[in-house]
Amino acid sequence: MISRKLSTRISALIAILALAFTAQVAQAEPEHELVFGELTVQVNGGGSVTGTGINCGADCYDDESWFDNQAAPVNRLTATAGHGWGFGGWTGCTPVAGQPTKCDASYTEFGGDPVEASFYDVMAPGVYLHFPVMNAVLGNSAYAAVETGDNDRVVKVEYLLDGEVIETVTTGQFDVNLNLTAVSEGEHQIQARSYDPTGNNGITAARTITVDHSGPNVTLNSPIEATNAESVSFTFSSDSSDIDQTWCQIVRKGDDANHSACSPGEPFTASGLATGQWQFAVWTNDKVGNLTQVVHEFVIDRSAPIADFTSGPADGETVKPGETGFTWTASDDLAMDQACAWDGGEAFACDGAASADLTAGNHSLKVTITDRAGNSTALSRSFIVKKSTGPGPDPDPDPDPDTTDRTAPVVKLLAPRQTVESLGRALKLRVRCDEACSGRVVVKGSGLKFAGRVALARAGVAKLKLRPTARVRQRLLNRTLPARPLKLTARASLRDKAGNTGKATLKFRVAG
Repeated sequence: MISRKLSTRISALIAILALAFTAQVAQAEPEHELVFGELTVQVNGGGSVTGTGINCGADCYDDESWFDNQAAPVNRLTATAGHGWGFGGWTGCTPVAGQPTKCDASYTEFGGDPVEASFYDVMAPGVYLHFPVMNAVLGNSAYAAVETGDNDRVVKVEYLLDGEVIETVTTGQFDVNLNLTAVSEGEHQIQARSYDPTGNNGITAARTITVDHSGPNVTLNSPIEATNAESVSFTFSSDSSDIDQTWCQIVRKGDDANHSACSPGEPFTASGLATGQWQFAVWTNDKVGNLTQVVHEFVIDRSAPIADFTSGPADGETVKPGETGFTWTASDDLAMDQACAWDGGEAFACDGAASADLTAGNHSLKVTITDRAGNSTALSRSFIVKKSTGPGPDPDPDPDPDTTDRTAPVVKLLAPRQTVESLGRALKLRVRCDEACSGRVVVKGSGLKFAGRVALARAGVAKLKLRPTARVRQRLLNRTLPARPLKLTARASLRDKAGNTGKATLKFRVAG
């Protein structure tokens, strides 16, 4: 145990030593200040930087202290590029000679600029084309989608057709609907190409697709144009192998109604149809959406043609042997066929006139006029051919009955008032002859032509209706409105029974 005296002596000694040290310090030079500083590293791109106290990306900061009479500490930093990246260089430090990925970085007081290490992307992005699939058949549009990946990121995807860019996408998942309406039909090569921010790009292998803009082929099988039936049926055929769906309808012309499913080769029927204009329509599409529509117009008509004899022997009349002729007119909204039969014999085609060299006896002529819908009108005349007997005047009204007659018949033409619109149905003419005669009438002018035959059994007037051909009707329909009057010239050439020919010409106009 330390005695109180010894303790007092130790305390005094400590005090003397402390006083001596204080005096010595007072006589020495002033003390240096301590400096506090930092080192901050910034990494640009895909890589890392390490050094004493630095492990950047995780830790990009270190601090240090030193006296102001000393140089700032230096930290040797090392840059390491990540996968798919290359080292670009340093900023804010001194590169080590021969070792470009290393540099010496000095600490600075707080607030100094950071040391920057820059890395650049050297890897192309990956891209896989999900749609369209290989050997896909595409119509006017197609869904396209890709899967992409990159060590940085993907900023753009291009879709190429036959090596040319047709669509560029910079947002979302890079999927898009491709517009193929301007692409020719047939096989093409499609690819996708992706880009990263640096411009590195990757492209898929070419994939074959087929572009098809044509709908299925549809052919109507002998469709009716006119009928008088209560029900109608239509069938159609197709040699296309890619038909997906088919619909049909029978409606009044210009109307629309719900369509029904139908199939090639199977009749599509509607019943209870009223008279008027109707249409049959069929739609069919293929598996890529191409649509084919076929519309066929037809008429339901239950009115028979209107017809009447205009010349020839009356029922029960007696005429002398020789050539006997009849003329008649017929009208209908539809095209007509005419058939004639003498004395109940075999029918033959005729058109507004018929004549025959008949011997004595009972004779008849039957004319059957049938329109395209199947409606018929029949005209018939029965008469007697008999040689004249006994004295007295010859009942034949022909003023030139002698076979040595050399006098031509007097022929005159007359055109009643009519319009261009009415010409689409028939051109009306009146032919006068001063004796029994027959022959041909031709009307030409303004690019049009009408023709017909006339036969007069005795002196008189025949009323003709010269029906236009389909080509003439089309020209009349195509005339520009308002139409100018038509300038027409009619020429008639008629022969009497002695073979003498009489001719007539008439120039006339038809109002537009």
